Amino acid sequence: MGKTVDFTQCKQVINKYGGADTKKTIIYNDKYYLLKFPNNSPKQNKKASYSNNVFSEYLGCHVFNTIGIKAQNTILGIYQLETEKIKYVCACEDFTREGLRLVEFQNLKNSFPETASSSNGTTTALEEIEEIIEKHNDIKNRKEMQNYFWNMFIIDALIGNYDRHNGNWGVLVKDETQEMKMAPIYDCGSCLYSQLTDEQMKEILNSETEINNRVYNRPTSAITENGKRINYYEFIYSLKNTACNEALVRIIDKIEMKRILKEVDEMPMISAVRKEFYKTPLNRRYEKILKKSYEKLMKNNGNK
Repeated sequence: MGKTVDFTQCKQVINKYGGADTKKTIIYNDKYYLLKFPNNSPKQNKKASYSNNVFSEYLGCHVFNTIGIKAQNTILGIYQLETEKIKYVCACEDFTREGLRLVEFQNLKNSFPETASSSNGTTTALEEIEEIIEKHNDIKNRKEMQNYFWNMFIIDALIGNYDRHNGNWGVLVKDETQEMKMAPIYDCGSCLYSQLTDEQMKEILNSETEINNRVYNRPTSAITENGKRINYYEFIYSLKNTACNEALVRIIDKIEMKRILKEVDEMPMISAVRKEFYKTPLNRRYEKILKKSYEKLMKNNGNK
């Protein structure tokens, strides 16, 4: 069972992070962490008084790391507010120390005249993302970024991430040399149906129709194609994108579902229902989206 850390007495420093979530910056075990709190009253679910994004943040990053794709280190814990109310939190280790600066993909997009617009780089059209990776002068290792993007897309399909936009992935730049490398995966709080309550998860587990809906239809990717959000199953199974197919081949043998399910079982602070729910879509999405698409690809290529 994973440990629960009380971060209440940790030293706080001035918060440097933006975004919509409630955050604090703390020092824990001589390292800087961004402390994320649950979002209040998710608009997508009127039955929930708060989001379970902290659990999704923790587990999503751990899934990436088990597969060998470097993600932000995350720790689950608690934090007691001045009102004496205790909150569940997720501590996310800061990876921008030692002279490294995070440059989000939307900033790269803004500095590329062919796609820059009044949207401040936030539009997530796949064709624009691919064009920037292919042509932006600041990107030196284009193949590395292409592989990174599609690796991330494949695992986001596994964990059901509905909000991987241009502002939550990017590169680390060393200011002194302008050396650029891909940042660890971060901001996974919108995966694994973070808006659902335990009661709603229990209802879904009792309905094969609802489970299948969470595999084939929901959620969709924040990445768009022809103006519509991409359906993970339809896009990957179509095998229409060569770079996506290559990522599927790279990733499939690295996905050890037993390790991922063990990560779920060892999570502290969550109910048995929530653990069972997490494991069900993870298993189904692996089998019905990734494995099924891989087998189709191998068949098309004449491999058994």
